[in-house]
Amino acid sequence: MSYRLDPAMPMSEALRRVAFAELEIAHGALAAPPERHSGVHNARKCLKRLRSLLLLVRPGMPEPAFANLSERLAVIARGLAPARDAHALIDAVDKLERETGPGPGQGPIQSLRAWLHKRRHAAEQNLERSAASDAMRALLEVRPAFAGLAVYPDDFRSLAKGLRRCYRTTRQSFQHAFPAGRDEDLHEWRKGVQHHWRQMQLLAPCWPSELSARVEAARSLSQILGDDHDISLLSRLVSTPTMTFGSPEETAAFLKRCRKRHKALRQAATTQGERLFAERSRPFAERIEAYWLIAAGAAAKAVAETRPDNVVVFGDLRTPRAS
Repeated sequence: MSYRLDPAMPMSEALRRVAFAELEIAHGALAAPPERHSGVHNARKCLKRLRSLLLLVRPGMPEPAFANLSERLAVIARGLAPARDAHALIDAVDKLERETGPGPGQGPIQSLRAWLHKRRHAAEQNLERSAASDAMRALLEVRPAFAGLAVYPDDFRSLAKGLRRCYRTTRQSFQHAFPAGRDEDLHEWRKGVQHHWRQMQLLAPCWPSELSARVEAARSLSQILGDDHDISLLSRLVSTPTMTFGSPEETAAFLKRCRKRHKALRQAATTQGERLFAERSRPFAERIEAYWLIAAGAAAKAVAETRPDNVVVFGDLRTPRAS
């Protein structure tokens, strides 16, 4: 997979290599009309990965450069959001029906599904008219800005600071998410978990067996929180006074289904979150930095051992000592 930083490369070069690969994948995904929906989904994943990369390296970048790149990615993502969001909510309705089984509340489920299909159709029409081409053009336009992506110092120190900051913020979001049980707090934690998952993907080459397991744990937690967020959106839709998806009794039964599913999902998320964010931010970041330095040192040693004896690397030349 292209979304990996190479410990054998200078850090800025490794970052640019990953960024260009993601931009290329996103553009190619949108350029295939027969697979437009999956293309939008894949392009949005690339944009999220780029955002996670930028947050990781932020301490080593000039703040205006970080802000500029982040905003340009956000604008592209917003243009693609309606087509993907409509499809995601249809999936959420189907999943809720499977998870809670038959029974009261079926009326709103069927009405919701029909309404969301119309919404998806409208979003897909807009996608074909302009949204996809606008996003493709913007992806090409942002490439020169990523060509200047660099961190100072050009090593892991900037990433260690970014990793610690992101991990600490996400850990704090977890601690604040459940006491009040507000949907907004859980959604904020979910965004942090998504960044953590993708940052662990980036850094996995420094110890693949350990960090790949962490990637899977964070990905699983993100999915649980995503399901919870989708149910919150469905509940809000059904509760909107200007929207009618069933009788008051059917609506109440549907909302009861949602609360039951919320409870199960949040219990699972709490358990997984306690495991994933048990460690404090400083020792966590220092541990990952140690893994990276070991991997980078091993890569440099391997390169030195394979270098022919008669090749002198620039900077290695020594002036003979006078006798």
